[in-house]
Amino acid sequence: MKRAPGTFAATALVIASMIGTGVFTSLGFQLPDLTSGPQILVLWALGGIIALCGALCYSAVAEALPRSGGEHHFLTELYHPSLGFMAGILSAIVGFAAPTAITAIAFGEYLHKALPSVPVQAAAVVVILLGSAAHAISSRTSARVQLAATGLKLLLILLFLGAVILLPGEGDIRWTPEPATDFAGILQPAFAISLFFVFYSYSGWNAAVYGLEEWDQPERTVRRALIGGTLVVTLLYLALNAAFLRAAPVEALRGEVAVGEISARHLFGDRAAAPISLLFAVGLFASVSAMLWAGPRVLAAIGRSTPALRLLKPRKEAPVVALGLQTALALGFVFATGFRELVTYTQTGLALCTLLTVAGLFRLRDRVNLGRLMLPIVVFLAMTLFVVIRSLAADPVPTLAGLATAVGVAIAGYFLTHRSPS
Repeated sequence: MKRAPGTFAATALVIASMIGTGVFTSLGFQLPDLTSGPQILVLWALGGIIALCGALCYSAVAEALPRSGGEHHFLTELYHPSLGFMAGILSAIVGFAAPTAITAIAFGEYLHKALPSVPVQAAAVVVILLGSAAHAISSRTSARVQLAATGLKLLLILLFLGAVILLPGEGDIRWTPEPATDFAGILQPAFAISLFFVFYSYSGWNAAVYGLEEWDQPERTVRRALIGGTLVVTLLYLALNAAFLRAAPVEALRGEVAVGEISARHLFGDRAAAPISLLFAVGLFASVSAMLWAGPRVLAAIGRSTPALRLLKPRKEAPVVALGLQTALALGFVFATGFRELVTYTQTGLALCTLLTVAGLFRLRDRVNLGRLMLPIVVFLAMTLFVVIRSLAADPVPTLAGLATAVGVAIAGYFLTHRSPS
């Protein structure tokens, strides 16, 4: 038998799942309210700390409940099959299908800037179909594709960071700390709203748990991938945001989505902007690929546990039917709504699923070391709940609509598939 994918492939999946549209798009939405470099870096560092706390907690849950399926399996075992089913549907729809579309749209935006004749939505459709075709072969093929795509993405990021150090930028944001002013800005409601977008940027730190049983030495591999991948991404996020702010003036970045392309244009000039945008688009393929690898594992787990949906259960190594369903959902989301609304639609449901999973550690107190995990648990639960409440207050319509739709479909699906035979 060939050896299953191990730590490198799992870590590549985590890194690629995290480094997607968020870090290349969120800064523009933060700059209208945050006015200094220190505030921006504190924001992204805080997001990394919260994600690391989540990774530590999920590592413990995965060790206690070592099966694929992510929150679908965890919440089924921790609480009740109905809650696990709802979490599975929520993950499949808003956790993977919608973010796949978000990332594909960002891919299309960057490709369109490089090749104006290519429509954004057409490019998004093509990259989703290419990613699906690659992952339909086998888990080992998926691992190879993901390692190659993630390696290329990291190389591109490192080259961009090196260029920012060597070339004179046009950034004009304040970097000198002013403790009173900076601290006052951090306490404003706008900081919490900005943290919501940072939450989205860090989502994916739990990606390795969805196909847990497919890894070599699963518990150890998942622990190393979640923690190591989150630490690497946190450092890269801090460096990237500092690079964007050094490369371009605040006014050029404020309110814009494609901050990577704008920064590259100011750093390299207009003639170099097109090829740089093309490279950013290539890097985003790794994120599309990561979600098309992890997401079908959730649907496959639902197929194993729900007789009415047994068609989703994989009949060979790759969950082809589940992959096809996620692809279809993602293609639908490509044409559904705007970028900002789609981000808000997805994030609240994901946050609530992770919150319930981490809270479930208290039900596993006989199998995990709660004393060692208490600080990460408290930090993660408190900050996640805070962000969810603030997002509901600040942007209630898409937040409530997305959550209500996903939960409503999940509840209806649960009763439909678990009703007693007549």
